Amino acid sequence: MNYLYRIIAVIVISGSSAYAADFGKYTNPEASQFDGWDRTSRYIKAEDGTRLAIDLFIPTLNGEQPAEKIPVVLHYTRYIRATEREDGPIVSAPIRDPVAQHLLRHGYAVAIADARGTGASFGVHNGAFSIEETADSYTIIEWLASRPWSNGNIGMSGRSYPGMTQYQAATQNPPSLKAIFAEMAGPSGYDFIYRGGAFKKDFIDMWGSSTKSLDLAIHQMPARVDADIDGSLRDQAVAEHKNNLWAQSLIQPGSHLRNFGITREGGGRWSWDQVTTIDSGNIDIISDSGIGIYHLAGWYDIYTTQQAWFYAELERHVSQKMMIGPWMHSGGYGGKVHLAEILRWYDYWLKGIENGVLDEPPVHYYTMRGNHTTPENAATVAPTLDEATAEDGSAWEATSVWPPKATKVRFWLDQGSSGTVTSINDGVLSYVAPVEVGSNKYKVDYTSTVGKFSRWMNGYGGRRNDIENSTYLDERTKENQKGLTYTSDPLDEEMQLVGYPTMHMRVESSHDDGDFFVYLEEIDSAGKSHYITEGVLRGSHRKTSQAPFENFGLPFHRSYEEDLAPMQAGQPVDLAFDLMGTAITLDAGHRIRVTITGADANNFALYPDPTGKDAPIIEVFTGSHSGSYVDLPTL
Repeated sequence: MNYLYRIIAVIVISGSSAYAADFGKYTNPEASQFDGWDRTSRYIKAEDGTRLAIDLFIPTLNGEQPAEKIPVVLHYTRYIRATEREDGPIVSAPIRDPVAQHLLRHGYAVAIADARGTGASFGVHNGAFSIEETADSYTIIEWLASRPWSNGNIGMSGRSYPGMTQYQAATQNPPSLKAIFAEMAGPSGYDFIYRGGAFKKDFIDMWGSSTKSLDLAIHQMPARVDADIDGSLRDQAVAEHKNNLWAQSLIQPGSHLRNFGITREGGGRWSWDQVTTIDSGNIDIISDSGIGIYHLAGWYDIYTTQQAWFYAELERHVSQKMMIGPWMHSGGYGGKVHLAEILRWYDYWLKGIENGVLDEPPVHYYTMRGNHTTPENAATVAPTLDEATAEDGSAWEATSVWPPKATKVRFWLDQGSSGTVTSINDGVLSYVAPVEVGSNKYKVDYTSTVGKFSRWMNGYGGRRNDIENSTYLDERTKENQKGLTYTSDPLDEEMQLVGYPTMHMRVESSHDDGDFFVYLEEIDSAGKSHYITEGVLRGSHRKTSQAPFENFGLPFHRSYEEDLAPMQAGQPVDLAFDLMGTAITLDAGHRIRVTITGADANNFALYPDPTGKDAPIIEVFTGSHSGSYVDLPTL
């Protein structure tokens, strides 16, 4: 395990105080433990005069605010800063957010702001991470720094969309923004919605409808600010939101191209480039800013690979850290590791406490063992990955290099029978390149899917509704039967995968295009199939080119119009694409399986026929030097 270090206890002496600085465990003995907070709410004006709603929380001890000036952590969101009902109290962030509670207890002011066109803020929302929304972050941050009770050091926190607003704010280089803690956030919208050219229709449908409902206050009413006694200002603001650019409106002819953009009447502009923070211009700005950046990612998250790209691209330029836990999009939030790391980071950057947070390897990642498959007797199993913290530290690793230097182990798709599954072909995975050329054909089953529940569903807040709202995944044997499978012999010894698998396929189709889904799975000693990770590529997007950012040498598909090429019946083409990153130990005696399908009905638009009727017949080739294989990164 080159470049890997077991995490050790670090005690940093600062003056007369000692700060325990283990990763995931942190104690600041000098921190006052505040027991409450004062809340105020008001409008502030953006540069163009648009009124933005913001809540301010000042910590209190026995009802008294701190005498000294304190740092502020901003949560900048389009998910409503606070809600209210006519017959009930205002529900604000500290009531429902363990991070806000944690920060207030430890002497931080917390600010929650509604982005323009959302919540109780005025204006129009010109699409996710619009130019106006991003520019507003500068105004909000500098306004917070100017408050008489602020020490002028501003941080930002938040997950998902509020994580990405942090990356966007960093591109504005506000002088008072000292540190961000961006959680499960993607620096490239295109590479999420159209990963490999395939369209995540369910995500856009569900996230788009939920954000529209929030903006129009259909099910939840945003809380009014203090001066808005009768709520009339809030109601005026909500009325303006009817002109927002909804997520579904962005999906139109041409939106599958990376250089897609639209201009709205009135001058609003939206494009994939605009919402990409990993491009060279933004990297230069962030590099000059001096902002400390902590990236929190999850192995079952929706941005697992993209967020690590951002870390790698910034690696030589800024002070930063990254941790990757065993979590889905919702997982680990408010857990011990999460709260310890966020406090360590802000204490260093916003309070000037020398706690050793930058004196250890910059990346910590969790190596999983076992699976996240629905247990056969769900009633007897309570914990899920949402609660996993590895409190004994046994599964957390630290590294100074990301990804760790791994050995590429190649498994070839081959003919034969593994005898482990009743799939279309029941092929085998082999360490040895097959000499004879072969192929497997199957008609795409448009009902095939990753399962009833997926990482993509959790990305818009979905959870299972059949097992106590858990985030377990389905056992995949039934879905294996709907596709082509290739299964290895039992492993002679355990195998640790850390990094980003890549798939290379030689394929043919009866149609001029199609989506090719690949699932990597672990088969246990009972023959049960457990999801590890997945990848997808649309055939016409197969052309690869040099990535404009650090992407670990993975196949990059630029997906401009001039890059697209239809498939032609009777002519095989080569596809190369990555699978989402993972870190997992596969047990000795278990098998590895690659499953190939042409659809994920629960998550992606059916393609090439969205009605699910005209299904292609695809052929996957094996053998010789032009065969198909998967490369697995092993330690």
